[in-house]
Amino acid sequence: MTVPFARRFALHALAVAALSAAAGSATAQTTTLGTRGSLAQASTAITSNAGATWKTYSRAADYADAVTLPLQFITTRSGKKLSVLVTVPADAQGKPVAGTFPAVLTQTAYRTDVGKLLGTIVTPGNTLIIGGQDKELVRRGYVGVAVDVLGSGLSQGEARLLGAEEQAAYADAVNWITQQPWSNGSIGLAGTSYLGIASLLTAGQQHPAVKAVFAQVPMGDAYRGTVGPGGLLNAQFISVWLTLTQSLSVQNDLAKLQYPALSAYIDGVTQDHVNAIDSWYLPTVTDGLNGVAGIATDDGSFWSVRSPIEVASRIKVPTFIVGASNDIFQRDEPLLYEQLKNNVNTKLVIYKGDHVASVLASLTGANDSNANGAPNSPSLLLQWFDQYLKGIDSGAAKLPNVTQFVEGYGSSGASRYSKATDWPHPKATPKRYYLRGDLSLSTNAPIWNETSRTVGEPPAPVITYGKSDSGKTVSASVTINDGSDCSSSYVQWTLGMAGLLPKSCYTNSATVEKAQGAVIYQTPLLFSDLYINGPIQADVWVKTTKPQAALAVRVDDVDLLGKATPLTTGILSASHRAVDTTRSRYLKGVMIQPWHPFTVGTQLPVIPGQATQLSIEVFPAAALIRAGHRLRIAISASNQAQGVWPLPQQAQATGNVTTILSGPSYPSSVVLPVVPASELN
Repeated sequence: MTVPFARRFALHALAVAALSAAAGSATAQTTTLGTRGSLAQASTAITSNAGATWKTYSRAADYADAVTLPLQFITTRSGKKLSVLVTVPADAQGKPVAGTFPAVLTQTAYRTDVGKLLGTIVTPGNTLIIGGQDKELVRRGYVGVAVDVLGSGLSQGEARLLGAEEQAAYADAVNWITQQPWSNGSIGLAGTSYLGIASLLTAGQQHPAVKAVFAQVPMGDAYRGTVGPGGLLNAQFISVWLTLTQSLSVQNDLAKLQYPALSAYIDGVTQDHVNAIDSWYLPTVTDGLNGVAGIATDDGSFWSVRSPIEVASRIKVPTFIVGASNDIFQRDEPLLYEQLKNNVNTKLVIYKGDHVASVLASLTGANDSNANGAPNSPSLLLQWFDQYLKGIDSGAAKLPNVTQFVEGYGSSGASRYSKATDWPHPKATPKRYYLRGDLSLSTNAPIWNETSRTVGEPPAPVITYGKSDSGKTVSASVTINDGSDCSSSYVQWTLGMAGLLPKSCYTNSATVEKAQGAVIYQTPLLFSDLYINGPIQADVWVKTTKPQAALAVRVDDVDLLGKATPLTTGILSASHRAVDTTRSRYLKGVMIQPWHPFTVGTQLPVIPGQATQLSIEVFPAAALIRAGHRLRIAISASNQAQGVWPLPQQAQATGNVTTILSGPSYPSSVVLPVVPASELN
C-alpha cells in the first residue's frame, strides 16, 4: 500500500522530533552529563583564557641530591600496616637536609619498591610512571611519599582494589604525612592510572593539607567507562588488569633479601595477598561472568564507590587531568574535567594513543611547532605544584584550559593538537546523519521505508580464569571470536600492550569490519573538512530474532585508498537501552550522550520481531576528517575486545540476527558534535 506523502512527512517529522526532544522542552538547552549522584545541569561554556599558550617550565634544583629513607610503616585506623618509602632532599654527600617541605603523595597497587628501582632509570618523571623515588622533583624542594595501598606490595590486607577500606587508608596516609618532622603541612597528590585514581579519591575526602592534584590517565566511572561499557562485561581488560595487580602483590622474594629482618612480616603480607585470590579476585570475576547484580550491573555501591566521578564535585583544590585518545579511560577523562572546571582551576590535556603509549609520550611532550601540544608531563607537574604547593608564580593558573590530540589534523600522519577554552568544545553543534538503506550516510532523513540490513551474533568468546599452578597468582585469558582482536579496541583494552607489536589492523578498521560482517554506512567524498569534537550518540532502530542482542558502533575516517582510521567506538546491550533523560547530555536541545542506568530494575525486555530503538553512547573523539575523505559508521553485533556477555545473556543471544531498520518510522541515525574547522589553531 502506498502511504500518502502528507502522512509520510508527518511520520517523519514525529520520528525526528522524538529523536531530538530534550525531555519535552522546546528550549535548545545545553547540559552537562549527570552521574549516579547528580542530574545533568545547564551548561554555559567557558570562553575565557582563549589566548593562553604553552611554554615548557623549568627551574634549577634547590638541592644537590635526594635520598630514600629506610622502609617505614603507617598503622591505619583498622590496625593494618601500610608500607611507605620517603625520599627527601639531600646534600652532595647524600645526607638529608634539615627543614620542612611540601610532600607529593603517590599511592600504588604496583609496588613502591619497583617505583624506587625505576627512579634510578627514569628521570625526570618517575612520579608519573609508577610513583616512588623521583630525584628530579625532590631536589626541587619536595618530599616524595610512596605508599603501597592495602593488599599490595609490602602492605598488609587482602586486596579489594579501590574499595572502601583501601580508601579509608588513603586518609591515614595523609594524616601520617602531616605529623612527620619534614612536613610543612602541604600535600600534592599525583600519579598515573591507579595512582591517579587514588589521587582523585583522596582529594574527594577534602583533607585541608591537600592543596593540588595532578592525575594522569585516571578512571572516572568504573562501570560505564571501563568494566561494564554498554551493560556488557569488559573481560579483556579484566583479564589483563586483575592478573597484573594480583601477581605484582605477591612478588616479595627480592624484598625479603633487601629486608631480612622483616622476613616473617613479609611472609605474612604475601599470604594476605594470596588469600585475596579466593576472598575477592576469583569471586568478583565469577559473579561478573554469572551475571550477578551489582557486579555485572550497576546496582548497589560496588562500582560507585570505585568511581572518582562520584566524588569529583567534592574536590576543592586545583586539579590537572591528563588523558589519551584511545585510553582505557577515554570516556572519563574529559568528564572529570567537566565535573571539576566550575569549582577549581582545572586543566585537561589529551594525548594521542593508548594507555601505555600516551604515558610514554607524555614524558617528552608535544610542545613543538609541528605538534602544537603541551609540554612534557614532568615539567607540567612541577609547574602545577610549584604554583599551588610552594606559592611560586609559575604561570600554572593561566595555562590553556583544554589541549587535545586531533586525529587527522597533522600533515602526512603527523600528530597535531588543538587548544580550546572548554570541553565540550564551546562551538560544537549537533549534526545528525542518517543510516540510509543504500548504505549511505546522509543528513537527509528517509521519507519512505528503505532496505534493511542484518548483523549476526558471533561465536562466544572463550574465557578461562583461576589460580596458577603455584596457587599464588591469578591466571586469566580471553579468546576473542569476532575478529576484534585485530582492531584498535584490542590495543585499547589490553592497556596498549598489544600495540607494542604493531599490526596494520590496529590502525585500519577495515579488517575487523570485514571479519565481523559489519554494516558500513559512508558519506560521499567530503567537499570540505569536517571537525568533530566531543561525545557521539547513535540512535539505531532494530529488530532481533532472539531475546538478547547488542550493537557495536565504530566511527572511522576513510581516505582515498580505503584505509579506515579508527576514531572511536560504542557498544550497548539492548536490554540496557533505558535512558535516564535527566542525566543525559543535550547539545543545543539534542541528546548527544545518553545516560543508561544499567540496573536490574531498569532492564527492558528484548522482544524478537519488535522494532526497538537503541541509543548508544559512543565515546568522545576529536578528529578532522579532511575534504576528499569519507565519514564511516560501521555497525556490528559485537566488539568482544570491549565487552562480552555474562553467561546467562550469552545463552539468550546465541544465534541472534539483528536487523537494522531505515525509514520514516525508524530513522536510524548518529549525532555528531561538529565544530567549525576554523576553530583549529
